Amino acid sequence: MRKLMIFLSVAIACLTMVVPVSAAKIRHLGTLYTDSAGQALNHPEGVACGDSVFVVADTGNSRVVRYQASTQGMIAEASFPLPEAVPLVAQLNAAGDIYLLDGKSRQILILSKQGQQLGKVEPRGVPAPKTVVPRSFRLADELIYLVDIFGERVLVLKQTGDFVQQISFPEGYRFFSDLAIDFRGTLYLLDSVAGAIYRADSGAENFSLFSSGLKEYLNFPVSLAADSTGTLYLSDQYGSGLVEVGRDGSFQGRKFGMGWEDAQLLYPAQVCINAQNNLLIADRDNSRVQVFSILNE
Repeated sequence: MRKLMIFLSVAIACLTMVVPVSAAKIRHLGTLYTDSAGQALNHPEGVACGDSVFVVADTGNSRVVRYQASTQGMIAEASFPLPEAVPLVAQLNAAGDIYLLDGKSRQILILSKQGQQLGKVEPRGVPAPKTVVPRSFRLADELIYLVDIFGERVLVLKQTGDFVQQISFPEGYRFFSDLAIDFRGTLYLLDSVAGAIYRADSGAENFSLFSSGLKEYLNFPVSLAADSTGTLYLSDQYGSGLVEVGRDGSFQGRKFGMGWEDAQLLYPAQVCINAQNNLLIADRDNSRVQVFSILNE
């Protein structure tokens, strides 16, 4: 009954959307349900992409699961329990260390690629307010880009936690939930409530409006990622879909729909894209991760 009610509510919401065909073709590669021991994933919220390794923040099981991608497919290698944490957002650094936003402590935890707990990110030298409450974060070029909803800013930190820069949220925003960085170093900030994306070029001190009016095509986006061309992909959690936004900020199309089959979603969470343009989606309420290949025309 619960799944039927979810299906009806999402389907009704999606009837109001204009849904043209997306410019990019996306091919389904596989779906992941379990770890190496066969234990099922449970409402995973986060997924982080490396070139040949990716990790899943298996939120309902309070753990991280690491997978290896090869020509033979995607193989679960190891799982790392975090009984005191609620892992929500995951990232990998160049060394393969795992960074996780813990929804319980609201701190960023650090694990080695073997799963050893290395500590947490401690912001140092941050301008007032000193209190930092992360909503999401990304790693790029040895830096941490952190959405601080308490300080109403994006903090740029070294991976040691030392302060580098802050960029204040723009005026008139509603609620920022995620950010992404493209190959040029451009920073994108997602306003889930307004259905808008803001941008700041590398080194910029302010955000400017990049894309607006997306509420016509989605309900409540919670995560975004950039592919190798700079195209953005947004997971529409309440609409159970994926939305594509072009490099000029225009809506390019909508993919998938609500359901339980492959290439269907149910309240998706974090998305990530690796250098090979493989797209991973934490398909939260289906308790799985789906893997796709982006084929840009």
